[in-house]
Amino acid sequence: MTSGTSPFSRSERRALTRTAILDSARALFREAGYQRTTIRATARRAGVDPALVMQHFGSKEALFQAASAIDFDLAGCLPGPPDELGGRVLSYLLQQLDKQPDAMLATLRSMLTHEQAAEAVRYAFLDDGAVKIAGVLDGDEAALRSGLICTLLVGLIVTRHLLKIDEVEQASPERLIALLEPCLLPLVRGDDTPAAVGSG
Repeated sequence: MTSGTSPFSRSERRALTRTAILDSARALFREAGYQRTTIRATARRAGVDPALVMQHFGSKEALFQAASAIDFDLAGCLPGPPDELGGRVLSYLLQQLDKQPDAMLATLRSMLTHEQAAEAVRYAFLDDGAVKIAGVLDGDEAALRSGLICTLLVGLIVTRHLLKIDEVEQASPERLIALLEPCLLPLVRGDDTPAAVGSG
């Protein structure tokens, strides 16, 4: 092989560059949000020329769309004992955050200031997630109850990974599931009877 020749083909180099740009963009969108992330900063972090970012994605909007895609499909965790549904959903959420934290957090950080990010969150957690949960709930107001379950999921992500509340951030997934699953149980069962607090 001639000295200085790349071991990768042109298409492989292009794919590696695209991956580096996306990794850089996800990290920046997660840390700074949509408004403060720039093409130039993304390129600098990826170690490429800004023109390459534009060649691959065409615009900051298109870059954000690619970087913030959320892979969040609850279908696989829904079958099982009804009373354990909350635990299965929480476990899936925490596993997905371990697998793709930058994409999900980039979208959530930007959702209040960027409509496209808000749409991505609505689709993942409401249009898709809550609809699937509602399909396995018995009783009245299944859509409302499933929406509230997803509200708790989003709140957990925000407090654990964006606001970084110390105790919530440091707790193990197992501990979070143990504490939150009973909170979800009334929504899963459709039981709106107030729990006895301080009785006895």
